[in-house]
Amino acid sequence: MALLQVRNTYRMDKRLFFFCAGIASCLWWPWLPARELWIPLAILSVAGGQTRPAAAAFMLGVVWVLCFSHWQLSWLQTTDAMDRSQIMTARVLEVQPRQDGVSRLIVGLTHLQGQALSPRPRVLLSWYGENPSPQPGDRFSAITQLSPPHSLLNPGSFNSARWLLGQGITARGYITGTLAISPARTGLRQQLLHRFNLSTHSLASQAWLRALSFGERSGLTSDDWTMLRALGVSHLFAISGLHIGLVAGLGWLAGRLTGHYTTGLVAALLLAAGYAWLAGFGVATQRALLMLALWLGLLWWGRFWSGRRILLSTMTLLLAVNPWLVLNLGFWMSVLAVAALLALAGGRRSLWRLQLGLGLLLLPLVMLLFGGVSSLSVPVNLILIPLFSLLLIPLLLVACCLLLLWPPLAAPVFSLLNSLFTPLMSALHWLAAYLSPWAELSAFAQGMILLLMLLSLALLLPAGRWLALPLVWLAGLLLWPGPSWQVRVLDVGQGLSVLVTQGERALLYDTGNRFPSGFNMADGVILPLLARLGISKLDYLIISHEDSDHSANRHYLASRLPVAKRWGAWPHGMPCRAGQLRQWGRLRLEMHWPVSPSGHRNNDSCVLRITDGRLAVLLTGDIERRAEQVLISRKTRLQAQLLLSPHHGSVSSSSAALIEAVSPAWVVHTAGFGNRWGFPAEEVLARYQAAGVHQLITGQDGMIHFAASGDQWRRVGQGRPGPWYQQLAAWRETGRNAVGPLE
Repeated sequence: MALLQVRNTYRMDKRLFFFCAGIASCLWWPWLPARELWIPLAILSVAGGQTRPAAAAFMLGVVWVLCFSHWQLSWLQTTDAMDRSQIMTARVLEVQPRQDGVSRLIVGLTHLQGQALSPRPRVLLSWYGENPSPQPGDRFSAITQLSPPHSLLNPGSFNSARWLLGQGITARGYITGTLAISPARTGLRQQLLHRFNLSTHSLASQAWLRALSFGERSGLTSDDWTMLRALGVSHLFAISGLHIGLVAGLGWLAGRLTGHYTTGLVAALLLAAGYAWLAGFGVATQRALLMLALWLGLLWWGRFWSGRRILLSTMTLLLAVNPWLVLNLGFWMSVLAVAALLALAGGRRSLWRLQLGLGLLLLPLVMLLFGGVSSLSVPVNLILIPLFSLLLIPLLLVACCLLLLWPPLAAPVFSLLNSLFTPLMSALHWLAAYLSPWAELSAFAQGMILLLMLLSLALLLPAGRWLALPLVWLAGLLLWPGPSWQVRVLDVGQGLSVLVTQGERALLYDTGNRFPSGFNMADGVILPLLARLGISKLDYLIISHEDSDHSANRHYLASRLPVAKRWGAWPHGMPCRAGQLRQWGRLRLEMHWPVSPSGHRNNDSCVLRITDGRLAVLLTGDIERRAEQVLISRKTRLQAQLLLSPHHGSVSSSSAALIEAVSPAWVVHTAGFGNRWGFPAEEVLARYQAAGVHQLITGQDGMIHFAASGDQWRRVGQGRPGPWYQQLAAWRETGRNAVGPLE
C-alpha cells in the first residue's frame, strides 16, 4: 500500500511538472501558432491521458498557453488600435514614479473608439506635462497613440517586449490629450498609505519603510537599486516568502495563545493574507501566500505533502490563472529560490551553510539575469536576514496594525524603525561604494564559470563522469581564438552606434540617443554590450556630428569608462578632416569627410573607412547627396564590402553614384522599427536591390554582427525573428488580415 501511494504521488508530481513545462515551452516558440490548433492538441491530450500521462499533461499546458495568448491579444487583431490616434477609456491600475516630467501609467482599457473590450487589455501609457497624472483606481478618457510591445535586440540589453507581456501588458503608448477624469473612491489600502505618508513624511528612511510595508518601491533611487544589486539583498525589499512566512509565524504564535490548534492556523493565514494585500499582491507575494495556504490546509487536514509537491502545485495554480507568468523573470527567481531551499533543506544545516549553498545554486541564474556576481552577498545576508526576521519586520508589522487601529501610536514605532534603518542603509551604501562587491562578468567569464561548475558536478557524480569530455570540448571552443576584427551595428532605435573590435580593443562610432524619460542608449545598449564582451575602455570614441541620435551619450560614456582618443564632434576633441590617417592595431583608419570641419549639419558628418587591407567597412553618418557627390569627385578610395547607408536610408542619400563607388556586398540601414520618417525609403531599398546588395535593417533584424573571414564578411547569427513575443509588432509591417496576423 505504501509503495502504491509513493507511485501515485510520483505520477501526480510528474503530471504537474509536465503541465508547467508545456506552458513554459512558449518561451521558445518561434511564432504563435494558429488559434485553431488547440483543437487537435486537446484531442491528443485527452487520447493520451491514460497511456502517456506526462505527454498529455505537457500538451494540455501548450493548449492552455496558446488559447490564453490568443485571447489576450485578440483586441490587437480585431481593432485598428495601432493605425492612428484613438479615443480610449481606461481605469488606472498602477502609477510608476514621475521622472523628468513623465509618469508611467499601467491602465486597463475598457473602451476604444467607443467599442467595449473584453478581455480588458493592460496598456503602459506615458503621461507628459505639468498636470498631475491620474491615480490608481481613477477612470479617464483620453486620446492616445498605441503600439504593440517591441524591444531593442542587442546582447545584454533589457528585453522590454518580454517584460511587458510578463506583466500582462499587450500595448504601450502615450497620451496626446485628456478628455475627462473621474477620481476613484479612496480604498482602505490607499487610506492606510496616506496615513503612512503623513506619519513618516519627516523620516529619512520613509522610502525603505514604504517598500517593506506596502511594496511601493517607487521612492528608491537608482543609487539604492545599485546598492541592493551590489550586495545581493534585493530580495529583502521584494515582499515574498521570507516576509510572508515570518508574518504567518507571528500569526501562528498569536493564535496558539488561545489554546486552539485551528485558531493558530487561521490566524497565520489571515495575517499573511493581510500583509500580502497591504503589499499589493506582487508575483512573489502571490506565490508565497499560495504555498502557505496549501501548507496550512494540509496541516489542518492532517495530510503530508513534500515540499516538491507544494511547489509544483503552487506553480500549476499560478500558471493556470496567468500562463504569461513564465515570461516574468521574477517568477522564475522566486520559484528557483524555493526549489534551491528545498534541495538544501534535508538534514540539519547551519544558517551560514544554508545561505552559502543557496548562493551557489542560484549563482548561474544571477549571472545570466544580471551579468555579474556579488562577493558580499552571503555575509551580508547572514547578518540582514536574522535582523529583518527578528526585529525589523515584526516592528513594521506592529506599526502597520497601529495605522489601522490607532494611527497616533504608529508614529513612535516608525520613528524607532527610522533610527534603525538610517544607519543601516548608510552602512550598506558605504559597503557598496567603497568595497565595490559587484563584479560584472563577460559572456566568456560566465561561460567558463558555468562549465567549471558542471565539470565539478560531473566529476563528483560517478554516473556523470562521462559528461566531462564534452564539457572539456566546450571549454576548448570558448578558448579558441576569435576573428581578427568584428563590426557590430547596434540596434539603438532611430539612431546610430557602431562598435568595431579587435580582441579586447574597441572603437565606438556614435552613441545613440537620450530621451526625456531618462532612458538612454548608453545604459540600455552600449554599456551592457561592452560588459558582456569584457571591454572596459575605448581606444576611440568617434562622434560623426551633433545630432542627438548620434551624439547624445558622448559625455556620459566618457564619464563611465576611459576613452583614449576623442574624434569628431567633441568640444575639445580632434575634429574630423578628410585625409586624416591613423593606424589602430592591425587596422587602418581613413577619414574621408568633411574637407574642413565646419559645423553640425548632416553634411558635416565624419565619413570613416576602416580596413585591414583586404576587408573594409565605410561609416557614413548622415551625409546627403551633395556631400556624396563631392566625396566621389575627390576620387578617394571608398570601396568597402560593408556599408552603413547614409542618413539611415533617407531618400536624400544613397545615390546610385555612391553605391557604385563603394560597391558593397552588404548594406545596413540603421532605422528604428516603425519610425515616423519611413526610413529606409522604398526608393533607396530599390536602388540597393538593383545593385545586387544584401540589405539589413536594425529595426527589423536587431543588432547586426559581422566578423572578418578572409576577404569577405561573415554574418554572425541571424538577429530577429527570435521568439514570438519579439515579433508582435512585425504584423504591422507585413500586413494584417482577419485570419491570423500573428501566425
